[in-house]
Amino acid sequence: MRDIGKPPVRGKTSPYGFFVKMCYEEHKKKYPNENVQVTEISKKCSEKWKEMSDDEKRRFYELAQKDAERYQAEVAAYGGEDAMRKRKRAKKDPNAPKRALSAFFFFSQDRRPDVQQQHPEWKVGQVAQELGRLWKLVSVEEKDMYERKALADKERYAEEMRDYKSAITKIPGLDHLEDEHSHSGMHVVHVDDMQHGQIVGAI
Repeated sequence: MRDIGKPPVRGKTSPYGFFVKMCYEEHKKKYPNENVQVTEISKKCSEKWKEMSDDEKRRFYELAQKDAERYQAEVAAYGGEDAMRKRKRAKKDPNAPKRALSAFFFFSQDRRPDVQQQHPEWKVGQVAQELGRLWKLVSVEEKDMYERKALADKERYAEEMRDYKSAITKIPGLDHLEDEHSHSGMHVVHVDDMQHGQIVGAI
């Protein structure tokens, strides 16, 4: 069961994640009786996002910035990252779906081998620091590619989690695992320094 007074911390949402959420909401309003096909809507959102200017994307970066601040405040109230990690390790179910990865994590997977090859003497912390520096230098186009990968993985996780929760609710004594794994989200979002702008029209 959850610790009293300590609700789970919801992960941060990326700028692209906020945009996709808006796309889904607008689509539901426009076609209330239509069964939403996740793959089809995701493709349309991705195409629209690539066509948007920086001005049109600003609002979503601002939303991500505010969400990152919310996340940091909740983490602090929880007792810090260490407290969260200890609690997750204590109740982790080996059969639970693998959590969704962030855009930065996908980027790190691609770039880490190169960094380690160039600096074999570096420790884990130094490699991580260099990856963070390189992430800040990534172009908008490349960053969007990783954001799309992260969104696809988030959808994969949500689908697997639905099946997982459906299975464990049929097994007596495992309801606490459903409670533990019922909250997920994107992690580590890099927010660019952007100015105020207008909201883009929905798909």
